[in-house]
Amino acid sequence: MTAAAESLMGTLLTLPEEDRLEIAERLQDSFSGVPADEVLTDDMKATLDRRWDEIVSGRVQCEDAFAVLDRIERRHRERIQSAS
Repeated sequence: MTAAAESLMGTLLTLPEEDRLEIAERLQDSFSGVPADEVLTDDMKATLDRRWDEIVSGRVQCEDAFAVLDRIERRHRERIQSAS
């Protein structure tokens, strides 16, 4: 990081968390070209909120993604073998 960027970072880190989050979001938007709050629709946000509440409350249990993918791959191989 350049000296100018380091100096700016030092100043930014003294700001309140809310301001730092806003700056971080704007910087992220500058890379993708799509504002963070426009990437998800309201329905998507509502679904994510509902699913998060289900996870936090314990109503649903999460599985490791790699374990799920392994199970799917095994079933796929079994179907191919039984069709042969």
